[in-house]
Amino acid sequence: MESFGKVQEESIQKIENLFHVVLPEDYTKFLLDFNGGVIFNTEPGEVYLKDIAQFINIDVLYGIDTGKSECDIEYWTDKYFDELLENTIIIGDSLQHGFIVMICAGENAGVYYYDDSYYFEESNDEGNVYWIAENFEEFWKMLKNYRN
Repeated sequence: MESFGKVQEESIQKIENLFHVVLPEDYTKFLLDFNGGVIFNTEPGEVYLKDIAQFINIDVLYGIDTGKSECDIEYWTDKYFDELLENTIIIGDSLQHGFIVMICAGENAGVYYYDDSYYFEESNDEGNVYWIAENFEEFWKMLKNYRN
């Protein structure tokens, strides 16, 4: 993965304040270590969606103040804010043109795939969000396992 460089804690707090979320510790650590990045074509970046028995290929994990709006958490979360559940931010995208979203608090907290383009047959207006992992650390381990 090609990292987007460093991010300051103040920038992370700005995102939290802007979208009224408290980012989980494991995700904050990821941002401080990598600030997101692009998954190389040579890395599978695959994640399995158990709910529909399909794989997605992670393309980008968004960062903060990357210098490219299409790679920023703020840009995408702001663009889709009215469609997202409370306590949710968009943290990445897939080659299938869907988003990786994180619900940061509540009984549904975790990492999910939001198939907003209805790429999969199973997706429709009543259901196009699929569970990936209970937390970011679990999601990151999935990605690393497929990449190794």
